[in-house]
Parts: sequence; C-alpha cells; structure tokens
Amino acid sequence: QVVVLGLCLHLWCWGQFSGTMAGMLDRMKEMFGQSGPNGSAAPDGEMDPNTPAFVASKDIVKEGWVTKQSRNIREWRRRYVVLTNDCIATFKNGVPGQSYALKDATELVFFNTALAVKSAEQETGKDNAFCVQRTKDGRYFYFVANSQQEKEEWIGAIGRLMVRRTVIMDPEEECGY
Repeated sequence: QVVVLGLCLHLWCWGQFSGTMAGMLDRMKEMFGQSGPNGSAAPDGEMDPNTPAFVASKDIVKEGWVTKQSRNIREWRRRYVVLTNDCIATFKNGVPGQSYALKDATELVFFNTALAVKSAEQETGKDNAFCVQRTKDGRYFYFVANSQQEKEEWIGAIGRLMVRRTVIMDPEEECGY
C-alpha cells in the first residue's frame, strides 16, 4: 500500500492524475488489476457472458470461512468462500444459505479454464493449507482451512467438480448406437 501511495504521489506530481488521493488509489488499483470498480474482483475476462449475476443458495456446492492469501500484497485475510459448479468466489462477509452477487466477490475463479487443486502446507508454511492452480496462466490461489478435515473437504469438493467438468459423455457412444 505504501508503494502504491508513493507511486500515486509521484504520478500526481508529474500531472498524470488529478482529483483526490482516494480517487488516485482507486484508479491505481484498476490499472494494476488489484480489483475492479468499487473494489470488486477482476475476473480477468474469463466470465462466460451467460453466467448469472447472482449465485443462488440452491446452486452452492460448498461454502464456509477460510483464510485466503491476497493476490498482490500476499496478506492472509479471512474470507467466506462459495463453491458452485461454475466458480469459486470469495466474499468479505457471508452467511450459510444466503445468495450472493458476483459483483461483490473479492476473488472469482471460474472453472471454464483447467484447474488443479492440492495441499499447500509446504509452499505456505501453514497447517491446513491448500491451493487451486489455474492452468491457463499458472496462477495459484492459496487458502487455509480451519482444520485438516475442512481442508480435505474443500480439496475433495473442488476436485469432484473438476472431474465432473472434464468428463464429457457422448450419449450415442454410451448406448452403443
């Protein structure tokens, strides 16, 4: 944050920005991909145009509190994670059984790109850590569950969705005609 503030001041002095410091910080976040407008997640253009704007509670496969490493500053933050058939979304707040607006997500990882999920205790130095890797760009998303059992549940749920999405059956081939 200090580096971003220093860069903002530098650019403001050279006439690259005008307005308030808060406005400059928001513009810097947008420029460097920390977040989208209003602090929302920047899904890197991977959102399918047919994706609904909301996640209905009936579409949630798994949800709960974990600690997640932020994408740029690498700080660990408590986030509410919602897993659906289409994506993993993280939110600052959450309640079981609630519906969520995707525009409010702090992070969105869509399953329309290949993913890998695995334990990440060695990489992070934290117990109960796991990560999801987006293979299109090699980006890792690190999480820490509250217990070993929860970690295994998250890895299992994400893994099942990955397998489910990659298995494509041809009904004619299956029936033999």
